[in-house]
Amino acid sequence: MRANYQSHKPEAALQRAHEFISVGKQRDALQSLHDLIKKQWSQIYEQIMLKYVELCVNLRNSTLAKDGLYQYKILTQQVAVKSLETVLETFLTLAEQKTLEAQKSSIEKIEEIDDLDVADAPENLLLSFVSGAVPQDRMDRTVLSPWLRFQWDTFRNCLDLLRNNVYVEQIYHHIARQSFAFCLQYQRRNEFRKLSDMLRLHLTQVQKAQQAQTIPAHAIKLTNIESLTLMLETRLCQLDTAINMELWQEAYKSAEDLHNLMQIGKDKDKKIAKPSSYVNYYDKIALVFWKGGNTLFHAASLLQKFNIYKDMKKQFTGEEATDQATRVLLATLSIPDGAENPSILTKHLDIEEQHVANTRILSALLRMPIIPTRNGILKEIARLNIPEIAAPEAFKLYKCIENDFDPLHIAVNVQEMLLEIEQLGEKLGYSEYGQYSNSIKQTVAAKIVKQISSIYESITLERLSEIIPFFNRMQLEQFLVDICKQHSVSAHIDHRQNCIYFGPEDAILASELESENGNISEISKIKNQVSSVYSRLQDVHLDIDQSSVKELQEKLARQIKIYLTHKDGDFERILARRKKIEHYKESTEQMKQEKLLQVQMLANKQEEKRRTEEYKKLMEENKQNEYRRKLAEQEEIKRRVVAERMQKQKSHPLYEMLVKELGEEAVEKMDLEQFIIEKRNLLDKERKEQQNRMLQQEKKFDYNVRAVHLEEMLVWKELSDERQASAPALFDQYETRRIDEEMFKSTREIA
Repeated sequence: MRANYQSHKPEAALQRAHEFISVGKQRDALQSLHDLIKKQWSQIYEQIMLKYVELCVNLRNSTLAKDGLYQYKILTQQVAVKSLETVLETFLTLAEQKTLEAQKSSIEKIEEIDDLDVADAPENLLLSFVSGAVPQDRMDRTVLSPWLRFQWDTFRNCLDLLRNNVYVEQIYHHIARQSFAFCLQYQRRNEFRKLSDMLRLHLTQVQKAQQAQTIPAHAIKLTNIESLTLMLETRLCQLDTAINMELWQEAYKSAEDLHNLMQIGKDKDKKIAKPSSYVNYYDKIALVFWKGGNTLFHAASLLQKFNIYKDMKKQFTGEEATDQATRVLLATLSIPDGAENPSILTKHLDIEEQHVANTRILSALLRMPIIPTRNGILKEIARLNIPEIAAPEAFKLYKCIENDFDPLHIAVNVQEMLLEIEQLGEKLGYSEYGQYSNSIKQTVAAKIVKQISSIYESITLERLSEIIPFFNRMQLEQFLVDICKQHSVSAHIDHRQNCIYFGPEDAILASELESENGNISEISKIKNQVSSVYSRLQDVHLDIDQSSVKELQEKLARQIKIYLTHKDGDFERILARRKKIEHYKESTEQMKQEKLLQVQMLANKQEEKRRTEEYKKLMEENKQNEYRRKLAEQEEIKRRVVAERMQKQKSHPLYEMLVKELGEEAVEKMDLEQFIIEKRNLLDKERKEQQNRMLQQEKKFDYNVRAVHLEEMLVWKELSDERQASAPALFDQYETRRIDEEMFKSTREIA
């Protein structure tokens, strides 16, 4: 009973684990500790768990680690949370150290490891099976992946273990931030997405638990200010990590999560979400909108950030105010006209309602009651005097774009001002100023084209390139096509005349300048009125000047005569040229087909040859692998037979003698059966020799005994003769003495 009690003591279990480790049986040590940690907690359990997690890391056994930590959490979550925190930190630190060591010793690139939740690909397993012995480089490449996978499982299991538990809430958020650092350090994009989804699921479970009729005592309550603060800090860390990893979709989702938590906190206590948190939030979400190409909501985010800055600080002046105002002003100027309207693709797909719903969601993220527009933001920044607070260079740019009407020179002026603003940003250390240059140039170019279209009916591309020096010829044409697709202007490019025509009559694409019933806009009406006046004035001029009419008629008659003279020849020449072109196309196409066919045939032959060689190589490798496999099986069978024989022969009396004589290692390596046979023969020979020696000794002993007997017989004869000679005298003496004694007894009796 005493021994059984001692075996269940934690100290004894820990000692047994150390003994198992000392003889190389780590799995047995782990199992012995695992059986013990299900009992009531005591101080020694922390040392046991530290050794337990160390063994789990060494063996990369995440399953037993999860089970053991779960049992330990049950023991400690109410009485020793600090101990659980120590064990988890040690566990994560050991896993991280192993991963760093594997990274140093591995030649594998982290980017080559796609998904840690997916095991080795089937083709890699097949290749390793076909190739037999694994090459050294392939072994090196398998060093890092398992440790990365183990560390990822470690973070995931710990978070899943600690979720929705108020006792271990601090540890949960600490490990979540460590997980974000792991994803950032090793650029684990897939794992970051899964981690974000996991935290989102945990928050959903917390919210569902609040609606239950009976809430467990250990459940997290969203009415707790400390819990909400921890969640906000973790979501901010998540948003920062997504931005640093350039996962903009995940950053947007993280911003949504952060906004929802802020709304929950605002409903509970307005002091939970501090203004500095909102400033950080708007700064991050502005970056997300900028990377997503949404300049409208980017500017709206910066405007909200400016308002909070202004409310936070009673005296919002100086360099900080100038910087914030400059960023807001530049972001607003980079918004193109009509940015709040749905795109042409949205209209064609008839998903305008979805577009409106999405913009409302984005507005809610910015805590704006209405959907922002470019004009609305311009009015708001004018109301807040942001242009006057901003840097003079930015204010000058604002006046040039929004107030001046000079389409022929505005682009050159804007280009110079943008260069000054970029230099100012480099001087002050604000690199964000330069990022708005391209967007502002696009906006200014669109405005110039609109203004030119209201003045000119057509303009050459060379002249337009001089007016808008932002683009080369190809970029300019692409820009014109884009703004026509966006229905900003109606125009089409005439490459033969090397010019661009404005107006709905010549436009290839329909424009918002035309209404749905076909009526043209006010600008088009003015153009048509001017064209009509010009045509009538020209008719009046021809009526007054008859000589000009006569010259025009003569010129027309000459051109008709020339046309009729050369009509047939030109027609035949055009037909011949068309036939020649068609013949050239047919011959070229035929040559292409023949060449393609030859290339295809050559490729097929090479592919067939490659497949044949690869098949032969695989067959040869399979034969070699089969031979090696059979050889290995035979060796394994021999080894098992020898092991079984050794197990049987350990009870043989000669085994101990051989071990004492040669040592256990030497005995295990030799052919024990043959050695025992030889040893037995040798012993038989020695036994026979011993028997012969014994026979010789027996014969010699017999001779000695016989000789002794012969000598004894002579002595005994002499003694016998002496006794026979002295016997009568001795008898007489005896009789005399007997008679005397009898006479003495008789006399004494009588007396």
